[in-house]
Amino acid sequence: MAQEPWAELGETVGAIRAGLQSAMREGQGEPLKFRVGPVELEFTVAVRKEAGAQIKVFVLPWTGEARGTLSTDRTHRVKLTLQPVDADDEDAKISGTVGELPE
Repeated sequence: MAQEPWAELGETVGAIRAGLQSAMREGQGEPLKFRVGPVELEFTVAVRKEAGAQIKVFVLPWTGEARGTLSTDRTHRVKLTLQPVDADDEDAKISGTVGELPE
């Protein structure tokens, strides 16, 4: 099974920050603004603990080997809430225009 690319917390928050900043720049000077509410992120984190033992026996010209592994998996939910603010420490606002209304 191929390993999936995982985003770290800092990368995720940085991507959200960049998206909000872009929306704020694009909406500067627009008459209609939207107050940005809390941004909620939820992650599932899997933690695995493994304990193992290995025994090797050498009796020339033969080799015997025994292995044992015990593992436990735990899954945790982590929820993070961010409240975006602007440079004046006020609630962030986004504005924009729509080219045409949806049908």
